[in-house]
Amino acid sequence: MTTITNTPTKRASIQQKQNAVRSRCLQNPRTFFTDAIPTVLIPPTIFTTLLLGLWTWKCFWIVVMQDKLLYIAWLPPFARSEQIADYEGQCGPVRWEGKQIRSLDGTKLTVCEGRMKSAVGSHVHGHSDATASLRDDLRNSDPTKPKKRVVICYFQGNGGSTPLRLPLLSDMLRTVTSATEDPSVEYIVTALSYRGYWTSSGRATQSGIELDAQAFLAWASRTYAGPDTDLRLVLWGHSLGSAIASTALATDLARRDGRESSVGAPISGLVMEAPTSSTKDMLISLYPQKWLPYRYLWPFLWNNWDSSRAMERMAKWRDECPGMEAEVEEDGDDEKTMAPGLGTVKPRRIHRSLPPILMLSAEKDEVIPPHAVDQLEADARRMGLVLERKDVAGAMHTEALVKVEGKRAVVNFLLSCT
Repeated sequence: MTTITNTPTKRASIQQKQNAVRSRCLQNPRTFFTDAIPTVLIPPTIFTTLLLGLWTWKCFWIVVMQDKLLYIAWLPPFARSEQIADYEGQCGPVRWEGKQIRSLDGTKLTVCEGRMKSAVGSHVHGHSDATASLRDDLRNSDPTKPKKRVVICYFQGNGGSTPLRLPLLSDMLRTVTSATEDPSVEYIVTALSYRGYWTSSGRATQSGIELDAQAFLAWASRTYAGPDTDLRLVLWGHSLGSAIASTALATDLARRDGRESSVGAPISGLVMEAPTSSTKDMLISLYPQKWLPYRYLWPFLWNNWDSSRAMERMAKWRDECPGMEAEVEEDGDDEKTMAPGLGTVKPRRIHRSLPPILMLSAEKDEVIPPHAVDQLEADARRMGLVLERKDVAGAMHTEALVKVEGKRAVVNFLLSCT
């Protein structure tokens, strides 16, 4: 009887113990993570894992969205809806007009053209219309002398729209026009809106912008050339635009054969305002901390603007053997090839020269680090390029032309190289 009565009690006790063990297992489940790592290291391990995950996530999107991050056509807000008329009152005697061209792949591009208005300029200085007429007569006084026309091809930085820069360009055009001593020289400023910028169509990419730059130079050569016009082009780039301008110059030179009859107007100078050496240096300047992984993403960039590489291409074009051309002499009976009826023909080496470069750097540039400009200058001098550098005291990234010494340096360069 005792055994029979105690059996239910034992079973109930065993059941209670099993339930308690099961409850403890559910409350404190044991995993490989908690078994392998000491309890004291679990919080820092979780924090480190989250930090690495966040870094990896941001690195991924920096690489994927690099076009949007580099070509900031959408800042400031409503930049693409701006009009030339919005800044017309700040442009003084310069008249701006929008023109439509096409890139080499057919993409529609917008170019702003700025010219001095003689009548407006005369009223500004208190002169009558007769003064403007006299100036026009001086320009045409010598019909045998070709009129010189200097076209400044401007390549903007990576942010904003073209109309935003028109007041600054107008001030420069007004200053250089008044500084020239030859009334027969005409200065014109043309500013390119890359694809994806302002009213230009398409999407901004490096390969596309390179095509835009070449189409821009070809259009300028065709539009402003004339049988009685001595046309000169000067390329002017700001920030990323300096890399675009130098790349365009190197590509344009590669298409030439070193002769006077080469296609396109001669390029007389290159202005690099607040220049950047490469997108790699830009990435490092944005993330100077060595412990951040973002500065090491440059191998994954497909936008590889590099001014140093462009200057190397220029130097290579200058130094490579351009071949020989025939030079005819009327007299001479030495051992040279004789051309019937032409006299003596001897080979002559064609000398190639590069346009001078003005490097304008801002002393307090908050975007481009000083060492990038120093390295760019050192590369140019090592290659034997004709380079002039001007450091504008107290200027920030967009203020080099606002300061008097920066404006004076650009004006003197334009007058000397053209």
